[in-house]
Amino acid sequence: MVTINLKGRDIPLLYTTWEMKEIQEDIAPISRAISLVLGRNPDDKKDMSMYGGADHLMAAAKLIRILGNAGLEESGETPDLTNKKVLRALRPADLANVVSTCMDAMNEGMRSEIPEKDNDEPVDVTLEEMNKKKAKED
Repeated sequence: MVTINLKGRDIPLLYTTWEMKEIQEDIAPISRAISLVLGRNPDDKKDMSMYGGADHLMAAAKLIRILGNAGLEESGETPDLTNKKVLRALRPADLANVVSTCMDAMNEGMRSEIPEKDNDEPVDVTLEEMNKKKAKED
């Protein structure tokens, strides 16, 4: 899982369909939200005049909060990030790197399965491999 560090605290980032829904509700539809988070004008992706503006900073804070709280919750920690906590923990010079890491987490979420929690039961590796092959054939 991809992580960021806010004021000395490692925050795991998680992106699943639930976070996709939250982003769309709290920021904008995904393609528009990504433009806003990157500081681009959603109507003209070459226009970076929004970078560092209030809308850009709030969109970035919301994305970090959503992905960070999901990662914290999935890790068994209290999902206690707020937009204010996120922005207070970031120095302006670190914003681009943190947003880039969020994009990495989103890319990771789009291309991988979510691993099931280990329930300490024995695993039949051969059976799992046979099932995977069968699923690919279907």
